[in-house]
Amino acid sequence: MSGLLAPECLQGILDVLDVAVTCMDLQGRVQVWNRASEQLSGWSREEMIGSTVDRVIPPSGREKRREVVARTLAEGQATGTYSRVRKDGTIFHVEMCMHLIRDKQGEPQAIVALVKPLVGHGVLLTPRQKEVLGHIASGGTNDEIARRLVVSRRTVERHVADILDKFGVENRAAAAAVGVAAGLAQPKTTLA
Repeated sequence: MSGLLAPECLQGILDVLDVAVTCMDLQGRVQVWNRASEQLSGWSREEMIGSTVDRVIPPSGREKRREVVARTLAEGQATGTYSRVRKDGTIFHVEMCMHLIRDKQGEPQAIVALVKPLVGHGVLLTPRQKEVLGHIASGGTNDEIARRLVVSRRTVERHVADILDKFGVENRAAAAAVGVAAGLAQPKTTLA
């Protein structure tokens, strides 16, 4: 049974989670980086292990990170909304809960962060999906968007379905609201 706790098994468990899990030592060097962390940030496990978490934090957010780490060390956990930066430079916002990990003697050893993007943040849309989303935000129908983009109505329907799925919303109005709030869409000029 001891083989079940092997590092490969634990990494496999972490990789099936849909929440980004990062574990860092007390100096901020990444020790664990799961598949959801890779997908959210664009940084691979190989690129992140051993590097500082500052790689995924915009320069303007690094002082806040130090404050949150200090609070986690003092209180055992900290939760909040923070800015992050993808490998491609895109800044997005996440909800994060950090927990202090202690050894058997109660000494701090590491901090684990559970990270989820805010709705619409960290979502990767294709350039065409962003274009369709902008037209949705302007109130365009599928037929109007198809005419404007010189594509079939069915192509627009597929893009709309993909956008709804990526945002985890059920309708166009919600997608438009999330897209505008996340900075992924700007309403387009009239579609006529």
